[in-house]
Amino acid sequence: MNRTIVEVAMEIAYSPDALRSISAKFGPDAVQACAMSNSVGGIGPLLRERIPALAKAGASIAGVSLLYENVWVQDFYLWGQIYIQKIKVGDMIRGVLSDPGISFDLEMPDGRACPVKVWKTDLSGAPVYLLDSPGVSDVVYPGPEDAPEDHPNPDAWVTEHKLRQYWLAGRGTLALLKALDLRPGLIVQSETPAFFANHFLVTDAFQKDPFFKDTRYVFNDHTPLEYAHPFWNESDTLRARVDPRYARDKKFWNAERRGVDVTRLLIGVSDATYGVSRKHGQVMRAMPSLKGLEEKIGSITNGVSVPFWRDPSFEGFEGLSDAELIERKEKRKAEMVLWLWKKYRLWVDWRSKVKGKCFVNWTRRVTTYKRFDVLEALLKNPALKKRFLETDIVLLIGGRIHQNDDLSQNVMFTLLDLVTTQAELRDRIIVLNNYNVWIAPEIFRGIDASIMLADDGREASATGFMKAQVNGAAVVASPDGAVPESVRFAGPGVPAEEVNGFEVPYVHGRPEPQGLLAALEELDRATRDPAARARMVRASFRASGAVSVDRMAGEMIKLFNYVSSKKA
Repeated sequence: MNRTIVEVAMEIAYSPDALRSISAKFGPDAVQACAMSNSVGGIGPLLRERIPALAKAGASIAGVSLLYENVWVQDFYLWGQIYIQKIKVGDMIRGVLSDPGISFDLEMPDGRACPVKVWKTDLSGAPVYLLDSPGVSDVVYPGPEDAPEDHPNPDAWVTEHKLRQYWLAGRGTLALLKALDLRPGLIVQSETPAFFANHFLVTDAFQKDPFFKDTRYVFNDHTPLEYAHPFWNESDTLRARVDPRYARDKKFWNAERRGVDVTRLLIGVSDATYGVSRKHGQVMRAMPSLKGLEEKIGSITNGVSVPFWRDPSFEGFEGLSDAELIERKEKRKAEMVLWLWKKYRLWVDWRSKVKGKCFVNWTRRVTTYKRFDVLEALLKNPALKKRFLETDIVLLIGGRIHQNDDLSQNVMFTLLDLVTTQAELRDRIIVLNNYNVWIAPEIFRGIDASIMLADDGREASATGFMKAQVNGAAVVASPDGAVPESVRFAGPGVPAEEVNGFEVPYVHGRPEPQGLLAALEELDRATRDPAARARMVRASFRASGAVSVDRMAGEMIKLFNYVSSKKA
C-alpha cells in the first residue's frame, strides 16, 4: 500500500520506553497504574506490537486512541482480601508524551462542541496519537461506578458516556487526520466501539468530505460474544446520528432484537472483515445474526513480538544440550521467583518452600467465560484439592477486573478467601494484584507453563499462551481461540517430540475441574522427567514462527493490498 493505514481502537498500550520513563519519574506503583489505563484486555497490548510490525513490513501506519484520565486499580486489605479503587493517572502519562501542537473543537452527537487536545507517542517509530478531552476520556470502558454521585440514573449515564467516548475515538480520528493533512488509504476499526471512524455512516460534516473519498475500511472483530456485538434501537441510532439509509436498511436490522445489529452493519459496509484466529472466523461465520455475510468474514490469527517477549538467555536454544537448556530455564525461573518475592512482599521462607517447583501462570482479564471459577471448584473439592497439593505446581493468578463485573469480582474474592484461610494453599497459589503489560514480561520469561481456559467458542484468540511458548513454556488449555494452531496436546497419535501442551477437554462445551487437574498432573509428570521436559521446551520454542506478530503483519499487508486493489 502507498497510502497510510490508520489503526483506531479504544486502547493502545504504551510502549516499553514510555512506561520506563513513567517508572523513572513517578515510581513502580505509578507505572503499573498507567500501564493499566489503556490495557484492559488483549487489544491494547496487541496493537502495541501490531503497529510496529506493520511498519516493519513496509506499511505507512499510525494509531489513534484516547488518553484516559483515571484507571481502576487493585489493592489488598491488611487481612488479605482484594479491592479496587479509581485513581488519577492522566498528568503522569502526559509527562512522557510529546505535544504536536494540535487542538480542535469536535462536534459531539448532541451538536455541542467538545475541546480535544492531541498528544503523541511512538511505537518503534510509528506515531500513535492520543485524544484528550476532559469529561469524556476520563476512564476506559466506564461503568455505573464512574457516574457522578448525584446522577439520578447511572446506567443511562453509562450509555450516553460510552457514545461520547466512541464518537471521540472515531470522529476525533477523522478530525485529527484532517489537521495532520494525512489522507488515510485504509482505516482499521478494532471492535464495534470504533464504529464512528467510518466517515460515511454518520450525518455530520465528515460524511461527504472529499478528504476521505478514497478511504477503505477493514473491521477487525476481537470478541465472539454478544456483549461486544451491540444492538441499537431507533432512539439509539438517532442519538448516534447514524445515516437512516443504514439504520433502516433491512439487511442490518434484527427483528427479534428490534434494532440495528451494529456488528452486522460494520461487516456489511466494510471492505473486509476478519476474526483473530481460524476458530474465531468459523464462529463468526456460524453466527445466526451474521447469516448471509459469511463470504465477507476471514481470519488472521493474532501474534506476539518474539524479540520483546523472549528472554535473551533463550536465544540459540537449538544449539544447547538438554541439560544446558533446562539449566537456563531453571536460572530464569529463579530470577522470576526472586522478583515475585520482592515485588509482592511474600513471606520470608516462601522462596525456599517453592524451590524446584513447577510454576504456572493464569494471568488473564477476569471475566466469566475465561473460567477462573474452575479453579475455585477444584479447590473446594477435598479429593481434587488433595491431588493438586500432591503435585509440584505453583499457580500465579491475576488479571484485570472491571469495576462493574460483580460476578468476576466474586470469583477472585472467593479464591482469595480459600488461599488466605487454608494454610496448605498459601505457598501454592499466589494472587497477583494489578497484573499488567509492565510486569507481564517478568512472569512469562520465567514460568514453566501457562493456562488458557474458555468456554467453547468464546475466546477469540488469546495471546498470553503465545508469550509462554516463545519462552519454552508449555500450555495447559481448552482448545479454543488460537490454541489449536500452535499447541500440540499430549495424547494418542501425537509424537512425543511435538508435544507442547496438555488439554483441558470440554464437557458440554465447558472446561471442568477434573479436566484441569488431570492436565496439571500430566504437566507435573512431564516436568519431573528431564528428557520429557527438554522435548516439551523445544517443542514450545518451535511454535515461535506460528505465533509471531511478523507472520500476522504479513497476512494483514496481503489483505490490505487486496482491499486497496478492489474497485470502489
